[in-house]
Amino acid sequence: MLQTAQPLLFAAFAAYLGSVALYLAHLKVRNRWVWRGAFALVVSGFLLQSVVLGQRWLSAGYLPVTNLFSTQFFFSWSLAATYLYFELRYRIHAAGLFVMFLNLLLLGSALPRDPALPPLIPALDTPLFTLHIIFSFSGYAFFAMAFSLGVLFLVQKRVGSPLLPETALLRKLNEEAVFLGFCLFTLCMISGSIWAYVAWGYYFSWNIKGVWSFIVWLFYAGMCHAKFVRRWQGTGYALLSIAGFAVVLFTYLGIGLLLASNHPLE
Repeated sequence: MLQTAQPLLFAAFAAYLGSVALYLAHLKVRNRWVWRGAFALVVSGFLLQSVVLGQRWLSAGYLPVTNLFSTQFFFSWSLAATYLYFELRYRIHAAGLFVMFLNLLLLGSALPRDPALPPLIPALDTPLFTLHIIFSFSGYAFFAMAFSLGVLFLVQKRVGSPLLPETALLRKLNEEAVFLGFCLFTLCMISGSIWAYVAWGYYFSWNIKGVWSFIVWLFYAGMCHAKFVRRWQGTGYALLSIAGFAVVLFTYLGIGLLLASNHPLE
């Protein structure tokens, strides 16, 4: 079953690459069939990734998110799902160019890595692990979406292009992405705490991954309040979205690659 996974992954990458090319073309020609083609390619890439995820899950017998390849793959899948949510609800069209480019980087950097399915260690063999992972990367995906919308807000405020959504809509979408991401990440922290108690007898460990995850939660909790403070609205909120995603990337990649951690996913 897994023999077909690699070709499907490359096909998904090709679909996302094609969608980025068509979104770029849409900025030039403003033809509805161009962005519909781009959207169809995003859906195709997402469905291909979903098939691969299903194959890996069935083969492993658990949600296969236990190494760098699988976390990048699942992050990419979550980000595509998040983009589809915003596209289907708000019809953001070419505004999805930036987030799909980010998705390309995630999936493209995962493809050369080892896709092996390591055996699950006993501490991870629990439904709480699955919930923790799903909530974690879903939250990350919404934070990535907020980052993309924050960048677009700053660009639109500066250039005032008719090709992009109005700044009022971008601000609304940015705030929604942060709020939904914060809710999901809160569920990640709760399920992770319960999982830690079941596995090791304590709710919180002062390991560096746990501490930085709490910092991410505090940062976005502050952002949920900042949207009601006038001086942080608009440009300030967009800058916070960009800074927050930098904290997310450090927590997700920086700690695992640069620092020692006893977090079970490292």
